[in-house]
Amino acid sequence: MLPARITDTAAGTAMNRKDALRLFGKSGGTMEQMTAAKYIGAGVALAEKGELREAALSFCQAVKVEPDLPEAYQRLGEALISLEYWDNAQKCFCRVIELDPSYAAAYNYLGVVLKQKNRLDEAEECYRQAIRQKPDYAEAFHNLGNCLKAEDRFAEAETAYRRALELKPDLFDSRFSLGTLYLLLGQYEKGWKLYDSRMVWQDKFRLDIPIWQGETLTGRKILLFYEQGFGDMIQFVRYAYPVAALAETTVWIQRPLERLLSGTQNVFAVCQSRGEIKPEQFDFACSLMSLPAKLNSAAATVPNHVPYLRGANDIAAKWRERIGREAGNCRKVGVVWAGNPGHSDDKNRSIPFELFRRLFTVDGVFWVSLQVGKKQAALTGSAGNLFDCSAELVDFAETAGVIANLDLVIAVDTAVAHLAGAMGKETWVLLPFRPDWRWGLGREDSTWYPTMRLFRQYAPGDWQTVLERVKAALRKIV
Repeated sequence: MLPARITDTAAGTAMNRKDALRLFGKSGGTMEQMTAAKYIGAGVALAEKGELREAALSFCQAVKVEPDLPEAYQRLGEALISLEYWDNAQKCFCRVIELDPSYAAAYNYLGVVLKQKNRLDEAEECYRQAIRQKPDYAEAFHNLGNCLKAEDRFAEAETAYRRALELKPDLFDSRFSLGTLYLLLGQYEKGWKLYDSRMVWQDKFRLDIPIWQGETLTGRKILLFYEQGFGDMIQFVRYAYPVAALAETTVWIQRPLERLLSGTQNVFAVCQSRGEIKPEQFDFACSLMSLPAKLNSAAATVPNHVPYLRGANDIAAKWRERIGREAGNCRKVGVVWAGNPGHSDDKNRSIPFELFRRLFTVDGVFWVSLQVGKKQAALTGSAGNLFDCSAELVDFAETAGVIANLDLVIAVDTAVAHLAGAMGKETWVLLPFRPDWRWGLGREDSTWYPTMRLFRQYAPGDWQTVLERVKAALRKIV
């Protein structure tokens, strides 16, 4: 997935000074020393440098100096959105509208806040009101598209995105969002080209190597580089194999994946440090996630032969002995109930452990926790038939060694689900009501992993029903 960011696009009463100081810390000087306009200018400069708390305090001071200035509340609200102080931001935009009912940007940003709170009907009306005030407001059309997409009104969302791009052809957020909409709908040929627009955000991967645009690779050397999360790379490294059949290929991957992928060195080389990359040694470079667009991959031609990743024999043998000794004749099932807490959709993708642990009442199962990170601490005091190996899962090679010895993996949408699928292991993935594009709509199988079964929420937030269905399915195979 893309790194956490506010995906909606921008183009009551606010906090008083006491509230601001409590939230943002102390600031020198007095409010009387500057005009509201100067405080706003100072806040804008601070925000551009990424000093968002200081910027918010400066906007607070502008509000104090001139309490009826809509721009001061607008700027403060925008800063509070970036800081995720959603309630205070909402008050700011409501105050702007109270002072100036024609202020289009206030409606747009209020929609962003309301959508974040899952108040989609109200958010939609805010975006439409912003467009009424400013008919050429491309960002509001984009945000309206996001809202309509969240309401499963896909044709209307497409129309909104297209209108945003008519008004502002270089609005890459809309190009990307339209691309993910097509991918969600299974229209891969249309989706991949637009999905590639995300690369404008990937400054850290600027390399002094020509980006591959589909030129012949015979006799050439190409660097394929990672982006986004571990799961994305596990999913998309499948495209490195057909490229490696055409050119000498090196894959630049994150360190936790290096040992797992080092076993593919007879196909392509692996590096994990930018320092290992010498631009003069390569003819082309390309993101792994851009390869489907370059290779003209359609849904029907997604390379989904598994396994395309395997656990190392020595690591798998180590875990075979340990798990076999503990599990006896029980069916061995690995579990992951939470993903990266920094992911923008983590609140919807992860399941509270107190709810997830109800699976452990199924008899005849030896449970293996593949959970890592802070959420692993929830295991304290869990059932005795749950084997916790998290402290030893130092990278994905180790996790693959464990998975190689399991009968089934049950996971939310995380990298472990992708790893199990890539290894050809039977995998059950528990999906939120509005899943990521790669899981499509409605179906219980996966385009990407033939051994995977998808358990979807039928209503937002309803994990209870999902887990009951999983328990019933599990009892059938046990």
